[in-house]
Amino acid sequence: MVDLFWAYENARVRDAGTLPPEPLDLAYGTPAGPPVRDLQRAAALGRPVTPADCGPVRVISRYGFVVRCPARTVLRRAEHPVGERIFTDTSACYGHAEVGGDPWPAGDSGFVASWISGSEYVKIQTGIMIFFPLGMYLYQGPLPNTQLLDHATAEIMAGLEYPSRDRVWTRDYGDSLAWSSINVIVRLPPAGRALQIDAGAPLAWVFPVPSRADVHLARMPLPGHRPEREPTQGTEAP
Repeated sequence: MVDLFWAYENARVRDAGTLPPEPLDLAYGTPAGPPVRDLQRAAALGRPVTPADCGPVRVISRYGFVVRCPARTVLRRAEHPVGERIFTDTSACYGHAEVGGDPWPAGDSGFVASWISGSEYVKIQTGIMIFFPLGMYLYQGPLPNTQLLDHATAEIMAGLEYPSRDRVWTRDYGDSLAWSSINVIVRLPPAGRALQIDAGAPLAWVFPVPSRADVHLARMPLPGHRPEREPTQGTEAP
């Protein structure tokens, strides 16, 4: 068993409405009726077959945890990059990014999203810290199978948070955990469009994974299996 923990980054974001993470639960994992057992026969009989009829697709819709956007966020791409920071009551601009929505007490823009200098990406703060075991990574990325969702989603970058010396928290009874502030990197929409992410909308998918050093990939020699042709000297059998 792997235990994860979460906390608010600080009292200001807690009081502003930061939302706790929760188990992932996407609607495409529970379509009407049980999954079809014989997909080929169902298709031949004219029964519409969807990805949700696939067992693994259903399983992944319930795996891991989701971190939600804490406040309404609006993103736009500037037609021409802005060389200095411009603040108004409804937006903040810098570089390629124009961000707006509900005001937020943390960050450098006054809103949930803030710019990444010189980039077409912004950083969305969730106000949440996740604590995970020192010997593992924490996957953070887009929701799985977003094309099956009934609402538009942001283009989110995936990554692995890893333990580092300056992000270790030792509990009162001696054991230590790595931690990460969940700041989600999102690509700006095309010029001329606005992307709105509502408060409470699922934003990022997180779960622990073993470090690469702990995972090995090797060929499995199956009993009784022989290659279709004998390998020539100095080559490996297919």
